Amino acid sequence: MANFKKKLICTLSILALVTLSTFPRTQSVPGSSTATAFKEGENSIIFIGHSTALIHLNGTNILTDPNFNNWTVIVHRGREPGIKFENLPKIGAVLISHAHRDHLDRWTMEQLPKDTPVLISEGNGDILRDWGFTDVREMNIWNKTAINGIKITAAPANHSGSRNSAFADYPKALSYIIQGEKTIYFAGDTGLFDGLKEIGNYSQIDAALLPVGAYRPRWFMKSHHMSPDDAIQAMALLGAKEMIPIHWGSFRIAYDGIDEPKDVLLELVDNGSLKERIHILENGEKYLFE
Repeated sequence: MANFKKKLICTLSILALVTLSTFPRTQSVPGSSTATAFKEGENSIIFIGHSTALIHLNGTNILTDPNFNNWTVIVHRGREPGIKFENLPKIGAVLISHAHRDHLDRWTMEQLPKDTPVLISEGNGDILRDWGFTDVREMNIWNKTAINGIKITAAPANHSGSRNSAFADYPKALSYIIQGEKTIYFAGDTGLFDGLKEIGNYSQIDAALLPVGAYRPRWFMKSHHMSPDDAIQAMALLGAKEMIPIHWGSFRIAYDGIDEPKDVLLELVDNGSLKERIHILENGEKYLFE
């Protein structure tokens, strides 16, 4: 009971903090009004904001945890998405890591064609079916599916997957291994955990999308969200060649500010051997595979 009260007090204090510090205006992003296009044969990742990324692989577009809303619960967006929703290319699949409202945003999902394949954890599929989606693929850990010849494997994450709880054990949160001409790992939301090594052993990862934000206070967030330092350790456990930080820069949902994770990460990698392997993208910036 004491532990529950401690968690409740911390949760309420974080909500109070972000309510008092919401942005009166959303910072604009240059180029967000430009229609998205890719060159033939290109494999790339565009960081759209928060945990939303557009993965262009084998000519197919995969969207992760899409959130183009101006609000997540009571928190106003601090920086607009790097691509406006209407300028997205045709989406071949959507990957949902878990059902928390900043990762499974109803307004955004309702803008998508209802026959879009959507992957989500087992037990959360009815949320999407209730919203009209017809190709809902409920995944358990190590389940596999294919989208246009791209193999997608559900992998573990250290986070709650429930719609309305930060602590429930079911439904589970997932991460995803996406294998095409390149292999990309999308972590969604997770704390640092030993299972990342098993994920890295599954396949050589060319680029890992790893969360770095909403990590303070550490005593409360450590089990749920990685810090920038945790993400560097996760990259090593995964054996990933490159890393792109996500879960920062759009919504302030914890004590750290929206740009603090980026600033801390820049200090950690400054002049180090990882500087050329960790690509900190602003909303709308692209990482292009060579």
